[in-house]
Amino acid sequence: MQRMTRAAARRTAIAATGLDRPRPAKVTARHLKNVFATLGLTQIDSVARVVRSHYLPYFSRLGTYPRETLDRLFYTSPRMGVEYWAHAAAFVPPQTWKHFARAHSEWWRNDFGQRHPETGEEFRNLQARVLAALSARPMSAREVAEVVDHDLPEIHRGHWGWNPSQVKVALEALFAGGIISVAGRNDHFERIYALTRDVAPELPQLPLTYGPPDDPALGLDPNAQLPRGISGVENDVVGLTRIAARALGISRPEDIADYFRQRRAPTDVAISELIDSGELREVDVEGVPALKWHEARTPRTVNARALLAPFDPLVFYRPRIEWLFDFHYRIEIYTPAAKRVHGYYVTPFLLGDRLVGRVDLHRDRAAGILRAHQVTWEPGEEHTAELADELMTMAAWLGLTAVDLEGTHLPLS
Repeated sequence: MQRMTRAAARRTAIAATGLDRPRPAKVTARHLKNVFATLGLTQIDSVARVVRSHYLPYFSRLGTYPRETLDRLFYTSPRMGVEYWAHAAAFVPPQTWKHFARAHSEWWRNDFGQRHPETGEEFRNLQARVLAALSARPMSAREVAEVVDHDLPEIHRGHWGWNPSQVKVALEALFAGGIISVAGRNDHFERIYALTRDVAPELPQLPLTYGPPDDPALGLDPNAQLPRGISGVENDVVGLTRIAARALGISRPEDIADYFRQRRAPTDVAISELIDSGELREVDVEGVPALKWHEARTPRTVNARALLAPFDPLVFYRPRIEWLFDFHYRIEIYTPAAKRVHGYYVTPFLLGDRLVGRVDLHRDRAAGILRAHQVTWEPGEEHTAELADELMTMAAWLGLTAVDLEGTHLPLS
């Protein structure tokens, strides 16, 4: 078994996610596509303390780029990615979406109250009316609610951030089942729902009701070119596991399972398949059993410098960065103000092959200033000049005129 130091494992992880590469002088659509292919997904979150979170992983790797180009790649045909519940809400390539179409096709039928003895039938009827409305044009949940009637009691869950209407629940059930997709986002960052065929014609067009996940109605041949004894669903789990293992470079089984939020048991079976095929290799990282993708690079040095979104694939699974980087990290937006340690929107700062600090960032649009309210360095680390340079680059990308670094005003010109 190959033995690796934790520093070598960190460099492998950073290289796998594309953060070791020099930023291009001018970013093109091809660069953005390459980043997306490297990551395998881009997580979406509505928090816009700096900018919508899905824009940040591309800036971390490429530097200044036109956000409208990324919008075009995601929201015009042929789409680079489509939205799905992959790692929470995320963009994934259409080919990856097809794995979920079969592996998770039972979600919407077994959840969301569709089998409730009193309201299940009416809920399914509501779904049918929602689909009929969307067949006319793409709409947000609010717009659908204006044209679709129902007699179901509304849900009042008392949750501060998730109090969906019955129409919204019906839409999300259809979205989870792959029956509908997302055509875009409006100015309020609300999903614009549409029939899957109207979003990406190359995706399987799933009917409202269908049988087991291997049903031919999925439009996929469940046994095409599969090893003996492997079903279509099992092969999709292997496919998702393969994408995750490649994107991570170096990982433990729990890290791989988290990438697409897969269940551990089938992921472990898929990992065994990939070990047998030679695609994954068992390694020892200073006493910790781990898995290395067979093509993963381990650079001798890494000259990375990036502020990372809380939802960046390098850091979104917190136990992995504690293992590799000895870095305990929380975003803190959900922490009561009096209990926050490092700030509100806390972004890790990657320098070389270490996560050296945390920065509480805020884009002050009215003042035109990128504010670093609080900077917390790891013990023995303090790289203010490097951080200031990165903040200045980010501020320019965001169209701001200055940086405020813990009270120090830094004009861009």
